[in-house]
Amino acid sequence: MKQSPLKTKVATVPSKPGIYEYKNKSGDILYIGKAKDLRKRVQSYFRKPKQLSIRTQKMLEHAVDLDWIETRSELEALILEDNLIKEHQPKYNILLRDDKNYQYIRVTTQEDFPRIDTIRRIENDGAKYFGPKTSGLDVRQTLDFIKKVFKIRTCAYNIKIDPDVHVGAIHKSPDGTPRVPVIVTGGDRRPPCLDYHIHRCLGPEIGMVTKGEYGAMVKEVLSFLGGHYKEGLQRIREEMKRYAAEKKFELAGRLRDQMQAIQRMAEKQIITDTDQGDRDIIAYVSEYGKNYFSLFRAREGKLIDREHFASDGGETEGEIMAAFLRDYYSRAADFPKEIIVSVLPEEQGLLEEFIAARRDMACLVPKGGKIHILCPQRGKKDHLVALAEKNAQKFAQEIRIRFLEDKKRTIGAIQELQTILGLQKLPERLECYDIAHLGGSETVGSMVVFKKGRPAPSEYRRFRLKTTQGSMDDIASMSEVLRRRLAHLPEPLPEGYKIRKAKKANFPFIEKTCKTEQVNDEGLEVKDFLIIEKKKKIIGFGRLRALDKQVDDVSSVWISPKERGKKLSHFLIKKLISQSKNPRVYLDVTEDLKNHYLVLGFEVILQAPQVLLDKIERARTRAKGFTDKKILYMAYQKKKKDLSFESVPNLIVVDGGKGQLNAALSQTSNLKPQISVISLAKENEEVYVPGKSAPVGIAKDSMAGFLLQRLRDEAHRFANTYHQLLREKKMVE
Repeated sequence: MKQSPLKTKVATVPSKPGIYEYKNKSGDILYIGKAKDLRKRVQSYFRKPKQLSIRTQKMLEHAVDLDWIETRSELEALILEDNLIKEHQPKYNILLRDDKNYQYIRVTTQEDFPRIDTIRRIENDGAKYFGPKTSGLDVRQTLDFIKKVFKIRTCAYNIKIDPDVHVGAIHKSPDGTPRVPVIVTGGDRRPPCLDYHIHRCLGPEIGMVTKGEYGAMVKEVLSFLGGHYKEGLQRIREEMKRYAAEKKFELAGRLRDQMQAIQRMAEKQIITDTDQGDRDIIAYVSEYGKNYFSLFRAREGKLIDREHFASDGGETEGEIMAAFLRDYYSRAADFPKEIIVSVLPEEQGLLEEFIAARRDMACLVPKGGKIHILCPQRGKKDHLVALAEKNAQKFAQEIRIRFLEDKKRTIGAIQELQTILGLQKLPERLECYDIAHLGGSETVGSMVVFKKGRPAPSEYRRFRLKTTQGSMDDIASMSEVLRRRLAHLPEPLPEGYKIRKAKKANFPFIEKTCKTEQVNDEGLEVKDFLIIEKKKKIIGFGRLRALDKQVDDVSSVWISPKERGKKLSHFLIKKLISQSKNPRVYLDVTEDLKNHYLVLGFEVILQAPQVLLDKIERARTRAKGFTDKKILYMAYQKKKKDLSFESVPNLIVVDGGKGQLNAALSQTSNLKPQISVISLAKENEEVYVPGKSAPVGIAKDSMAGFLLQRLRDEAHRFANTYHQLLREKKMVE
């Protein structure tokens, strides 16, 4: 680390307020800071480097130069620091980050007939600004509501009162309609705009409203955007009564509708306090090296707005909060008298001065008056902070989900999971299981599937428990769910055996064996046969023959006596069934083989197809001994394949602790090949693996940790949704 040149330069730094900049060898600014005493602050980086955060240590590893700027006061240094950080965006500063650009709602109050629009940056143009907003949808909905209710213009026309005409004069147009004399420039078409025709604008561009009437409406818009409804509602109520007294009922009706719309909007807000105060409530949580903020704007005792922000880095809670307050209020267009925070920021008094100075510079409220930053420990304000923290946590979870939806990150997450758990294969198919019940009633299980780190809802499955209804035995319930699920897995053919289509070279052996073993040999054709091989030696065969277009018949099944008892006929018959294109497959057997085929899913039928009866009659005529045995006719009803159940998971995750893990292992221990199983306990997000009493070290804020938590949360949601559905049905019954 090249510290010698820096240490030499540190000795020349003055003991005055100002800002300092660390730079790399290319001259790029790595970090910008401010200090009341520059020398003391800069020297602190080198006195105890081991006590510095990892972020600061990395910054110093790349730093080769140091510059500074002196200021007259610490407040001036803070303002300069904020401006330089926004301009240069240094890598190691705490910066507000979001995947959306911030937006402001602007009302051009400097114009004769103000318009409302959105803008990305505050300009010193005399207009009123509200924001910053992070949700474009919220901004669009707000503007749409304002256009409907207040009918303020959004067009690009420049509208001015004609200076050559007396201000109070109203001219009449050729059709006799009173018009206000205005001069209109700009715009890409002739006035009026479409909003006027659909009654969302009062038509100032064609002189349909006076400046005074329009200004009163703009005042109400500003009051509404600021969260203050009372004055506007009172004025509308008085106007409505006046119009009604003058029997102008149409105008009174319009005002009534406007007043009701504003009241409905106001009723949607959450009442936060009885003192009718204006305040901002700010809280944050830190996860995976990022900070997630939730900001509530309360005006006249109501929560009127909520915004979310994210930032990187930070060493202490106070530093993170201070950086956010400095950054946010340097952009803000609305300033309350009170800011309630979950953590007191560093240099609280200085920040209060800074925010007040930014407010006064913006000229958005009358100058003067102190701004207070509070961190309540009890009471109503503490409850507001708790609400903001809860929302910040929810925001962090949403960002975490979006984080994992990125393809590169999901692949990174499953690769990390493979490394930590020591899995032989990449866990591209993850299955998670959870149990839900209420006191043992309506017990259900859920199975959710993530493929390559992403949810695959079409492959989710749910279970209504059969053996544990009425009990609260989650372990037994988990055993049943996994037993029923794993029963659908295709059994692999024992090692060393192979099933394939018969060839002409195999036919002499098949024909000879059929005659020797008295296997049904009617109309033998090699194309109908499948054979089982072991070391290139035929040890079994069977055929699927089409008796007609609707009837496929399984027959001539033979397994070498030395190979019997290994369920080889099961594999062979399932393979034969899979080759049929008809919904049912038939066979005829002697009664002693009935159970063998029942296990495979065949059922005894009382009325067999005529072509099958004809086949048996020919066999009786041909083989005398055949008439001494009772013949059963059986059919296999082919079911639609469940691709999810038939897919083999790379990793099974069960919700719970060691008990649930052992229940899962009891169902997977005999599987070949083995399937890896882990459990995830809710309380501390602990991951348990077979053979270890202590949980595996998977950090909660790692990509693998995020993936497992999201998988478990989805299984929990899916189980609870099904459980609630069954409870509602039961209540209706």
